[in-house]
Amino acid sequence: MVLRRYERRDLESIVALDAECFAPPFRFSREAMRRFAEAENAWAVIAEAGDALAGFCIVHIEPAEAVEVGYVVTIDVGEGFRRRGLGERMLAEGEAWVRASGGVGMMLHVYVKNAGAVRFYERLGYRRVGGQKGFYGPGVDAAMYWKEFES
Repeated sequence: MVLRRYERRDLESIVALDAECFAPPFRFSREAMRRFAEAENAWAVIAEAGDALAGFCIVHIEPAEAVEVGYVVTIDVGEGFRRRGLGERMLAEGEAWVRASGGVGMMLHVYVKNAGAVRFYERLGYRRVGGQKGFYGPGVDAAMYWKEFES
């Protein structure tokens, strides 16, 4: 498994993988994915297994009052590559990038009924700090999670 930085040529592949991983309203449009992956404040990594796209992760650095934090935009892992530590590896690299950029922690939203994702983030030290009603659309709520980096 090789991790490398996102390149514009990866856009169609990550949009297709996102469509495999997430049903509406959780998947991103092509234009939204391009904006997220190519933003100036973005870190986007591609995981490849040979010629296959195994997964990808997009993290942004965001201002939060007097500090900066990382925000996990998305982590997508292809079905055949799940449960092998790939999501954890990509997230750890995103966290390292945020920390090296001066960020103090990581934030994310997750669908409240996505029990697998909730377990994943909690196992990695994220704790629920709130919720946001209708984050993904009417009646589709998100839990907000936070992980503070140790000094």
